[in-house]
Amino acid sequence: YADFRLISANAELSKNRQHFFVTFTIEEGQRYRVGEIKIKSALRDFDAETLREYITLEKGEWYNFNEVNTSVDQMTDALGDMQFAFVSIRPDIQRNPETKTVDLTFQIRETPRAYVERIEIKGNVRTLDRVIRREFELVEGDPFNRTKLARSEQQVKNLGYFENVEITPKPGSAPDKTVIEVDVTEQSTGELSVGTGFSTTDGPLVDLRIRERNFLGKGQSLAFATTVAGERTQFDVSFTEPYFLGRDFSAGFDAFYITRDYQDESSFDQEQTGGSLRFGYPLSEKWRQSLRYRIVENKITDVDSSASAFIAQQEGNRVTSAISQRVTYDNRDSRILPTNGLLGWFDTEFAGLGGDAEYISGRLGASYYYPVAEKWVLNVLGEAGVIEGLFDNEIVINERYFLGGGSLRGFADSGVGPRDADTDDSLGGNYFYRGTVELSFPIGLPEEMGILGHTFTDFGTLYGIDDDDSTATILDESSIRAAAGVGISWRSPLGPIRVDFSAPFIKEDFDREEVFRFNFGTRF
Repeated sequence: YADFRLISANAELSKNRQHFFVTFTIEEGQRYRVGEIKIKSALRDFDAETLREYITLEKGEWYNFNEVNTSVDQMTDALGDMQFAFVSIRPDIQRNPETKTVDLTFQIRETPRAYVERIEIKGNVRTLDRVIRREFELVEGDPFNRTKLARSEQQVKNLGYFENVEITPKPGSAPDKTVIEVDVTEQSTGELSVGTGFSTTDGPLVDLRIRERNFLGKGQSLAFATTVAGERTQFDVSFTEPYFLGRDFSAGFDAFYITRDYQDESSFDQEQTGGSLRFGYPLSEKWRQSLRYRIVENKITDVDSSASAFIAQQEGNRVTSAISQRVTYDNRDSRILPTNGLLGWFDTEFAGLGGDAEYISGRLGASYYYPVAEKWVLNVLGEAGVIEGLFDNEIVINERYFLGGGSLRGFADSGVGPRDADTDDSLGGNYFYRGTVELSFPIGLPEEMGILGHTFTDFGTLYGIDDDDSTATILDESSIRAAAGVGISWRSPLGPIRVDFSAPFIKEDFDREEVFRFNFGTRF
């Protein structure tokens, strides 16, 4: 309503003298439709019509001042990309009462091209300046670019080192110079996380992880992790330097020792000792490549006398020496709490650089986030994997895929896939696919509490094992399994907490189910 007017505002005390009644008198006037739309520019050697695609109003539509502001913002951003800083765009509104239309003229004030004079960083007590500066796509002397500035701000936020990040361009020492002011508020980057799960067949387990994501303020990551449970003990240490030799080239290592009690699932115990070296580098703005070499000694021990013959023949030690790569595509709006965008990955691994294992494997997956409404986010995930032996080598149980638990809610860990019909041992599989459709939404509580509801469905299958000479009777169905459930998550002061309840609605008789899953964490 372009002619809207506030006529008066009156306050009247109630008879009991405990309340006020406030009355606003308004006159909205007649409603207008959009007439002619023009763009006038005072910029030299600039074709203003190139900005028309950023106008969100069209001739004949109802006039809406919010859309006028959106158009101004989008044109301002576009001009920023063209190196015009501090552009002033003023909409001129001409009413035509006789035709009930509004003619719009966007006036663009001439402004000089601007360059980055300097980047000022404030508020970082612990984090080194260079850790923040290396996330910027602009440096001193570059032409000012509003889109690159917005991406730089998001990349600094993605570090997870700061509670608040504000980046503001300000006039410099000359009309063609801009100062970029960065104001950050640091937060704790040390994490103490504890995860716990419960299975109807396996009982509880607890994971303890200590991690410093900004070691000595250099942006390095150092982590120690251990799992203590009746069926698993695990110790891990890892270190990552995200900018090795001062370049956007990450490097790191991992070392681990793991013992697992698979007596309930597969009637054996497993011990793994090993380590890996990792490297990563960008292929482009959104694509990244990583390489890894790992060497692991696997021991299959304490095979139960009643175990599947398929497992009994694989008892002993086996060394895996493998090189792998991962290509990822990431255009999510945030790595920490994404609400829009796509994360995709493609993994391959080749084993046979010494050791006993000889195989090739691959995994392909993607996770897409879409905001269906304000604070309502739909996440669709899909992944598939395959592993094949080389030179007539079989894929043994410690190299196969397993599905269930966190990877297929509604089913227990290793609850889906090939199984010995006589011993009920889970054998793993060579092929799998899985998917998730999850909707996250507010439940009516204040946003600052960080509590969300979730409803989801998980589906997938695991199948296929190499032929063997044992007499075991294998239950192996490639049919799809599916479960549905609800959950609630809370970004508590102590860290993230999530509870899920789920139940299968498509399954095989030999699958193992899980109804309840719970995990939580804390920070220091």
